[in-house]
Amino acid sequence: MDRINPIDFRLINYSEKDPAEDAPFTSKELSQCYEKAAEKFGWRKRNPVPGTMKNGNKLVGYGMASGIWDAEQYPSRVEAILNNEGRLEIHNATTDIGTGTFTVITQIAADELGLSVEDVIFGYGDSKKPFSSSQGGSSTTASVGVGVVVAVKALKAKLLKKARSISNSPLKKLKDQLVSFADGNIILKTDNSTLISFREIIAANKGKEIKTTNLGKPHFLKLRKYSKATHSAAFVEVEIDQDLKTINVTRAVTAVAAGTIINPKTARSQILGAMVWSISKALREETILDANLGRYMNANLGEYHIPVHADIHDFEVIFAEEKDDLINELGVKGVGEIGMIAMPAAITNAIFHATGKRIYKLPIHFDKLL
Repeated sequence: MDRINPIDFRLINYSEKDPAEDAPFTSKELSQCYEKAAEKFGWRKRNPVPGTMKNGNKLVGYGMASGIWDAEQYPSRVEAILNNEGRLEIHNATTDIGTGTFTVITQIAADELGLSVEDVIFGYGDSKKPFSSSQGGSSTTASVGVGVVVAVKALKAKLLKKARSISNSPLKKLKDQLVSFADGNIILKTDNSTLISFREIIAANKGKEIKTTNLGKPHFLKLRKYSKATHSAAFVEVEIDQDLKTINVTRAVTAVAAGTIINPKTARSQILGAMVWSISKALREETILDANLGRYMNANLGEYHIPVHADIHDFEVIFAEEKDDLINELGVKGVGEIGMIAMPAAITNAIFHATGKRIYKLPIHFDKLL
């Protein structure tokens, strides 16, 4: 019996429109995810017939799957201050739960005002600060980051206005598009000559800080005709002991299309964590309820199983090149949940490839393969 390659099957049914919404995506580089991840994984080595690939006493299975997750953005208010030392302060009530928010927001602010990250102070984690939506790996960078861009742009307008008011200012007759901000200065774009420094502007403001508070928000009207989503492709190798039926994820590659990646290091860490959690979802985590007592029987980590270091092997993360000029001012999408959407399904497909058994209920324990 001929078996169609799972990638070919998906490409035959590939669509640039979201069939659920009957709307085009703001961007979709899922096919690039297939291509890059398949090459990195070595998908061509796969024998399509289930149960034919082995490593000693272990059955080897290759599986892949696709992922899609909403590209979320919420309103976020940001205060931007050029303090009396010429440094930029950013204030917002968001938190950092380990997703890299502090690092990424600092980067965005520094890039927008042409400063080094050392000259940016990010104040966060305080409900007294300007409003932010809830913390989330798939929304915070887009939400707070856009707020930062809007606030810093407004701050730059204030700085230019103040700089032009200075006696004998070189900016008086120059249009905004002829100047830029770099290294704590307003410079001439054509030859990078310093026109006026931030410290001079603060001095002209009698040593007082210059600040602005602005709201960044989604472009609801512009985006109402589009579908907003991140995409991923996961490729997984499993080895299954032929006698004991124990399942081990030995290799995995996840490719993600999430617009502009502000910080590849923190984004990769996000996806890696999601891949580990995917093993948990597919093979480990399960709550067992005593129906008579209404209590969970495995309410501790001795009995509620999660992956440990011995379960984690060769994981790789790839980011597709995706330019999205529609989604928001930064062109960014979240990289939280998208890391684990495809991989549990890829694991179950790999188990089928290794054993010929289709299992639809998670987690998959060895007894389901007996």
